[in-house]
Amino acid sequence: MIPIEVNTPASLETFTKQLRASGLPYEDLSKDQHVLIGYYENEKLIGTGGIEIYEDYGLIRSVSITAANRGKKLGSQIAYHLIDKAKEKNLTGLYLLTETAKDFFLKIGFETIDRHAVAKPVLSSSEFSHVCPVTATCMYLHLKKSC
Repeated sequence: MIPIEVNTPASLETFTKQLRASGLPYEDLSKDQHVLIGYYENEKLIGTGGIEIYEDYGLIRSVSITAANRGKKLGSQIAYHLIDKAKEKNLTGLYLLTETAKDFFLKIGFETIDRHAVAKPVLSSSEFSHVCPVTATCMYLHLKKSC
């Protein structure tokens, strides 16, 4: 699986088409304002992932796997790749909202938190303000800084 950053209108269209197929929000995504990554195998998009950056924090978005590729642990590879990207950018932590993947993210180290505990810059995101319902589970992963 090869990660390729979304940086053209065509790659953004392919990315959002996969999100539509997965039932994930895509209308507010922009290749200029988000770190969006398509994951390819043999030049075919098989997964997606992204991070919105708000000061010292990131918000994970758009983690999906094509239906034909589910069950191969690719979701874990994408999540860990996004965590590594966040560390490269020296972020303090990562937030996410999910309606369906709480157990998946718990297994890779995220914890469930109350929405009121979210850093203020992240609360201003479209995800928190209107894209995800208030019933979505809010999660956080603290990124340990190395000495």
